[in-house]
Amino acid sequence: MLTALLLPTLIGCGQPATGPQHLEEYLSRLSRTLDLSLPDYQQLLRPPRYIDYDIAPTGIPTSTVGLLDFLALSDCALQVNVGRRNSSLGRQASASQRLILDLEFLSLVPDCINTMEAAGNLDLAEQLITVQREKTDQLPSRIYNAVLAGPESRAAWQLPAGLADYPADTGGDVLDALAWFQAATAAWLSGDFGFDWQPLERQLFYLRSGDQGALLLAAVHQARELDRATALLQAKATHGPLCPTTQMTDMARTLDTVVIKFFTGPVQQWVASVDRRERELMTPTRALESLLATALPTAYHNWSKARDDMLARLRSTPKRHVAGLQQLASSCVGSALNHGAES
Repeated sequence: MLTALLLPTLIGCGQPATGPQHLEEYLSRLSRTLDLSLPDYQQLLRPPRYIDYDIAPTGIPTSTVGLLDFLALSDCALQVNVGRRNSSLGRQASASQRLILDLEFLSLVPDCINTMEAAGNLDLAEQLITVQREKTDQLPSRIYNAVLAGPESRAAWQLPAGLADYPADTGGDVLDALAWFQAATAAWLSGDFGFDWQPLERQLFYLRSGDQGALLLAAVHQARELDRATALLQAKATHGPLCPTTQMTDMARTLDTVVIKFFTGPVQQWVASVDRRERELMTPTRALESLLATALPTAYHNWSKARDDMLARLRSTPKRHVAGLQQLASSCVGSALNHGAES
């Protein structure tokens, strides 16, 4: 079945070569089989780098409670939070620490408002209600600044020098972190400030070690090389039918062998593993971005669109190559490459 060309096939139990090596071997054998030189790259594919899109934290106005009002909060647990926020360290806090302070504020402020109203301090109660409303409105931007625009995300999307055996041995910590941020963001934006923010800094640490940059580089590499392979098939097709009399030729038989052994096996196995990793990483990432859609600046939207367009090639480029193989072998009765067209 031709559809099998789109599925990974395990070949052997030994230690496999790396994905880029598999691609290189397949292109070399395909070129020799078709008796054509490999074409030049049709386009210069470059990973859309996070650092090239001027992605920066969003500016957020600061709300403060005056000194006399702060002293009046002595009966509220909120006083400690306000004190930390107004301190010199609080004013210089990182985006993640500012987010934690806001989450703590939002969790404590309802009780303090009740306390102020019960004590007859209605002016301060009204002021706290105003700040509560402001911080609730600013929360998507606070989360964006701390997570998607933070140094940890920048590190995760940094391109590695090479792919080595990627995506083998990729860890689950980054997946747990992304799932945690997705769940936490959904809870906080719904007003559930009981969702514990204490693990936030630890989850950011795990996010920093993510392999998103390697994923993007892998998508570019496979697209670039398979585009060359597809161009090779198209060039051969211009020379006429692969099987002029519809009977299998030596070249057609060799092509069957090369495709089955070197494409549907190791190349598709690697492409499928990268595709799985893309789904693991990007499903929670896109869900988080959707939750924060109103807070995402234009620069981030531009980058994420370019990123997703490139990652989509993990699925579209192999499909185009399979279509090219089927078209080239369509004149050959008995070719394994066009059985799917008969079923």
